[in-house]
Amino acid sequence: MTDQIDVVFPDLLGLLHGKTVPSHRADYPTHYAITVMVQGLDLEFLDTDTYSASAGFPDMEARLDPETVRPWIGDRRIGLASLHRADGRDLLLDSRRQLSTICDHWRALGLEPIAGFEMEFFLLQSRKPLVKLDVPDHRVYGIGPGADPTGTLEVIAAAAERAGLQVEGVNSEFTPSQVEAALHYQPALTAADNASLFRELVRQIATSRGIDTTFMARPFGDAVGSGLHLNMSLADATGRNAFIDDDDQHGISALSRHFIAGLLHHHEALAAFAAPTVNSYKRLTPGMLSGYWANWGLDNRLCTVRVPGQRGESTRIEHRMADGTASPHLLAAALFTAGLHGVREKMPLADPQVGDADDKPNTDRHVPSSLAHSLDALEADAELCAFFEPDLIEVYVGLKRKEWSRWEAAVTDWEQHEYARVY
Repeated sequence: MTDQIDVVFPDLLGLLHGKTVPSHRADYPTHYAITVMVQGLDLEFLDTDTYSASAGFPDMEARLDPETVRPWIGDRRIGLASLHRADGRDLLLDSRRQLSTICDHWRALGLEPIAGFEMEFFLLQSRKPLVKLDVPDHRVYGIGPGADPTGTLEVIAAAAERAGLQVEGVNSEFTPSQVEAALHYQPALTAADNASLFRELVRQIATSRGIDTTFMARPFGDAVGSGLHLNMSLADATGRNAFIDDDDQHGISALSRHFIAGLLHHHEALAAFAAPTVNSYKRLTPGMLSGYWANWGLDNRLCTVRVPGQRGESTRIEHRMADGTASPHLLAAALFTAGLHGVREKMPLADPQVGDADDKPNTDRHVPSSLAHSLDALEADAELCAFFEPDLIEVYVGLKRKEWSRWEAAVTDWEQHEYARVY
């Protein structure tokens, strides 16, 4: 095994950064000091008083969390880091720490957040141009050649198992070349760590085998989008699922009802974390089974918040709004925050949606129509933002506003094709 460790950390967009360091220097955080400017999609920095040009692009330290070190691709190892200022203070832009803070709020109530991610993505023949992988034997819930004739998906699953990412299963989805992986249900921070690493592993394995992948929300106009569904529950001090109530009509506790009510109360603002790109809103439309309406239902996939049919220790809440571009850490932090607010305020829960929500929705509330409007909703939601570090909200919203401004200024292929040929 190599004597090198990839020390990585997620930025506010959920993308991994880091450095490769010798194992014997893993305890030397200053050895891999990194500027705090690595937070955006490109080099168009967001200027803030404390994090960028106005502050001289100061250093931060990525301090390895030894409990996260695991085997990686080939003979390498990888581990996640917490972020600090050069003087040792916590870096307030650390998405892992933000999720940990939300989990601490729940622990103060004697409850442990538990989560499991379901991750969808496309296998590609090429990224430029974006071309789906040809799957002539495709079938829904296919395996082997019915999911991926190149065998890459099976290699990904095997590598993820060696890395301890605990993928419970992989299969094809409804659209040829789209696949899904379900990750193990476990404490929320570990679940988000594993989801972040899995997304990185998928890209690296696919590229090494001559194909590519994308977790884009909706990369193709003739296909459905790729979701990032988050399943959630809370464990009490004995380890029992606190969402269970055998005496309830639907077998779910008052705690779970308040939790769901909190998710619905913050529905519009949550889109800023769950649907964080311009493209996300091509997926978040009626008819996409994607979490458009502010509703909940019992084993109803047309609802944003779904309570699957399993009961007992498998009782859980599935949130279906997010897509594959969401930061697993910020998404989990936002959803558990919304649920916490609902529990603290004992918010009442409306009746569940019955049947087709797109045909006869029981609410007129739905996700905002664009990234810009979702950011507006987030900034207006003082109750949700109060649980987050103000610096994190400021920088996250600022980065996304700049992303939106680039989209507004862009001239697309569609516009050229639609208009240049006739005008």
